[in-house]
Amino acid sequence: RVMEIKRVTADAAALLDPANAIWQQAAGQDFPMVPTPLKGNPAIEAISPFIAQSTDHGVIHGLSVAGLHNGKVLALRLSWASDRHDKIADLDQFVDGVAVMFPLTAKASAVTMGSPGEPVNAWYWKADKADQPFDVVAEGYGTSTRRPGKDAQLSSKAIHKDGRWHVVLERPLKVGNQYAQFEPGTPTKLAFGIWSGGNRERAGRKSFSGDFTLVPVA
Repeated sequence: RVMEIKRVTADAAALLDPANAIWQQAAGQDFPMVPTPLKGNPAIEAISPFIAQSTDHGVIHGLSVAGLHNGKVLALRLSWASDRHDKIADLDQFVDGVAVMFPLTAKASAVTMGSPGEPVNAWYWKADKADQPFDVVAEGYGTSTRRPGKDAQLSSKAIHKDGRWHVVLERPLKVGNQYAQFEPGTPTKLAFGIWSGGNRERAGRKSFSGDFTLVPVA
């Protein structure tokens, strides 16, 4: 299947609900996920020599993604297998997470999280803050600025059912200039990252989808 962000007749509340029947109308796509390359990366080593030596991350191998919009808001539904890790009770525990990334310039790279002068914008969800997503902008490894999702009118809602997370991230098509913009009839580029809390994944220790994929917006 090839993903397309279809236009539907539904309000923002319906699109935000991962269990709503409206999602049966979506044309989704399964994205293979691979471990983020860390070892031998000078940028990663400069930030965290420990993380740069990681070889046991990236245990989640697949992500199902669907998108819908109603002409005002765009929603992405992200689903993957997980034993569910959404609480932190000790310093060596971490939670599940997922992010979707968009380029803010034509040459921005998802693999490096952007570069100087070529920024990326991301929507970041953490299981312990399920309805408080973050909006992120970066120009390369170690440059991420995490902003409250509400500043970008970004919303999220999640359910865990039958051994899978189902997370919806939703935002108006257009907000300020420092955020990704969407236009019906114009395709958008997407890339994804997933963190398995049970595998102590955080920061660069994650699975990712590689560079951006071009997705039609109906």
